[in-house]
Amino acid sequence: MARSDDSFRPNVRWAAPVTFPLSLIGLGLSIYLTIQHFSGSTSFAGCPASGKIDCAKVTTSSWSELFGHIPVALAGLLFYVVMVVLVSPWAWRVANIWLDRIRLAAAVTGIGMVAYLVYAEVVKIKSICIYCTGVHIVTFFLFLSILAAYLLRPLDPAGG
Repeated sequence: MARSDDSFRPNVRWAAPVTFPLSLIGLGLSIYLTIQHFSGSTSFAGCPASGKIDCAKVTTSSWSELFGHIPVALAGLLFYVVMVVLVSPWAWRVANIWLDRIRLAAAVTGIGMVAYLVYAEVVKIKSICIYCTGVHIVTFFLFLSILAAYLLRPLDPAGG
């Protein structure tokens, strides 16, 4: 059930101004990483190839593809396209428990992927990518914000 046109649910009024910009930042970083992947570029602006920090090493490793075929950058791009919709100001205005649950499930999926990718970078590749780390940080704060909004949402008196 939707609320009036310009009113946010009182307990999560802060959610859109926090999560929407975070999602746009994540989308921007993911677009850059996807372009870099498909262009085959090994040169990343502002990312030195110094051993511990090496974007090209990370983004061209075997860990940069899921199931050996799906670029992680593309998966991140698709994730952020979905998140931009789910955390848009318009979506936050909708009082629907299923939308809240889908938003939370997406955020949990994102943070799970981040945990896997941080493990891959630190333990397996032994280098980190500055841009990937940016996406990881944004995803972490997006997860925390969505979790807080979910926990603080108004309770549905019908038990939904």
